[in-house]
Amino acid sequence: MAKNRFREHYDALPPKAQKAPKSAFVDEIAELCKVHPATVRCWIYGTQKPDALRRSLIAKHLNIPESELFD
Repeated sequence: MAKNRFREHYDALPPKAQKAPKSAFVDEIAELCKVHPATVRCWIYGTQKPDALRRSLIAKHLNIPESELFD
């Protein structure tokens, strides 16, 4: 049986790269706060602000005072 070079080429490709650190951070905070990642991006860019409970959760998770994160 002839070699399947197409398959060999496919198998030689590197495995899926890890998620970019910024995307991983957004997904982590979204999961923590039970919101969509797009919402977290709005918080990051300042177009929206998280409510008090979520601000507290994020501050505790990151071990950074809330006033430093959101003021």
